[in-house]
Amino acid sequence: MTDYREMLALDDPALARVDPAVRNLLVAKSIPALRHLDVADYQRRLDEWADAIRDRLPAADRIFEQTPWEWKNDLNFFRLGVMCGFVEHELGVAYIDGQREAKAILYTNPSDLFLNGVVDTRRGTCGNMAALQVALGWRLGWQVSLACVGSHFILRYDDGRTTHNIEATQAGFGGFKSDPDDYLIRRYNLPGVAITSGSDLRALTPREMLGAFVGLRGRHMRDTGQFREAQMDYLLARWLYPESRRLYIDAIALAVPHGVRLFEPGEVGS
Repeated sequence: MTDYREMLALDDPALARVDPAVRNLLVAKSIPALRHLDVADYQRRLDEWADAIRDRLPAADRIFEQTPWEWKNDLNFFRLGVMCGFVEHELGVAYIDGQREAKAILYTNPSDLFLNGVVDTRRGTCGNMAALQVALGWRLGWQVSLACVGSHFILRYDDGRTTHNIEATQAGFGGFKSDPDDYLIRRYNLPGVAITSGSDLRALTPREMLGAFVGLRGRHMRDTGQFREAQMDYLLARWLYPESRRLYIDAIALAVPHGVRLFEPGEVGS
């Protein structure tokens, strides 16, 4: 595939077989500033990193066997820690300097949102750091996906029996951090409906993850003043991930000013 819109025609099983990195990078490549991206080259680098993690697992598993209680008696949880350690210590990935504590950010550089940025510079944000972990975990055959916590992205492990939340932005800031749902609900002040609606704190489906990536494209378009493009992106993103509260907020924030220009005050539709 050369265009992310080709994925819209795939059924759910076929879309699930598409590399998450391809889903992410094809959306990125549709942005004019990133049209030069060589998706296959990024796949190759991610393959190499996943192979390096896989090579470490036999020795790491023996360490787990010595103190399994320190890792929830869950080998899968321990292996997630191995991946996080590799991302931090071997790759040197960390949050973009100056953005961690920023109150508001304009994402005029789309590479701050997509996988190419964190792979090339080893600096990222929750959007592309979590996507990096998902792309690596997918290559290792793990049951991982993105999950939303308000406007924040994390990695979510969910094998149908056990779930683990992994804070991807901990790379460069202590390595491995896994918070329970209750903590994240308090930390991000999530109301109950954010959970019951299916918006937050669950593993996204491959189609919803594609919607999240299209939403990142919309964020860049909005932040660069391309409001028409941004509106179209958010419409598509919400179609792919309709339960997302964050996408709804961002879409309405663009739609309301547009609606004001279309109607007279007091007219039906205004």
